[in-house]
Amino acid sequence: MRFCQKCGVQIDKITSKKILKGSTKVRVVSAMQVVLRNAVTAYYRIMLRPSDDFDNNILYKMVWDRRPILKVMSEKVSSLEYVRTIVPDIAFAHRYYETQDLSAINWESLPRNFVIKASHGSGGVIIVHEGAPQHNRLPTDSKKLGWRRFEIHPDNFEHGVAIEMFSRLLKSTYGQGLNRGGPEWGYWGNKPHVIIEDFLSQNGQLPARINCNVVHGQIYLLYWERVNFTDLGKTEWIKFSTFLPPISIPDICKEIGVTSDQIEKLFDLSLQIAGDMDFLRVDWFLSDKGIFISELTNYCGGGAMKGQSYFQLLGVNWRPHRSDYLSSPKGGEYK
Repeated sequence: MRFCQKCGVQIDKITSKKILKGSTKVRVVSAMQVVLRNAVTAYYRIMLRPSDDFDNNILYKMVWDRRPILKVMSEKVSSLEYVRTIVPDIAFAHRYYETQDLSAINWESLPRNFVIKASHGSGGVIIVHEGAPQHNRLPTDSKKLGWRRFEIHPDNFEHGVAIEMFSRLLKSTYGQGLNRGGPEWGYWGNKPHVIIEDFLSQNGQLPARINCNVVHGQIYLLYWERVNFTDLGKTEWIKFSTFLPPISIPDICKEIGVTSDQIEKLFDLSLQIAGDMDFLRVDWFLSDKGIFISELTNYCGGGAMKGQSYFQLLGVNWRPHRSDYLSSPKGGEYK
């Protein structure tokens, strides 16, 4: 039994009181967040109607679409399991861990290059690879960790900071609609995991990202991007291109540097995975080893794309209807 040398009070009692006080505060904050997000949801249900505005339509989907499949697609462990039921041989980055217990991770056993990410939100990623800028560092202020993306050289990776970051994220609910965009229902109540997987490189740098936006069985927008995550998780766009109907496969191949067979397969798989969802973005990585599935995105941009022209053109072709949300999609059907 230990006692404080200054006040003579039992240290174990002090610790237990602090834990109790902290847990009570967390419960109060969580309860307030639930009340606020429900209020935001009710407001949007009253005010929003489908239109040509893409952000508006994403927000409409957020507050009306309650099909359970959205929760499956919004969590990266369950979404990969779902995708593999449709395309059993889908290519994906090898995973070393899918865990809720950070103490179970053997950090010394990991390769020099790897990726750590939270499964239940957008962001919350640390990319550890030898091509990362040497000056990049993880923030020492835990308040600056959050749902950001960090790119770190292996020599500068501190697993203690990673543990602190992901311990917080495992207790967090993403997309409550209190900071930006709207209330992203698909993330609420999911079983969170921390995933550690292989780093997929392209010419020693981050892989390019290819995003297929599928509306009712048709691809209405494809865009690809090459980015870096500079110090403190800021995103730096190196290359960005969009393709709208009529989508030309030769133009895509020339721009991205892939074969027509690769793009045709990517289109076919995206349509199979989207099934009869009214809207789904299927995200891919383009690496030196080929094209790999990345994730599924129900709420592109969180309803906060701020009128970017290519998304506005997509909005013209997608009008959400509540009738689309009355039954679960079959999934896996080619349309």
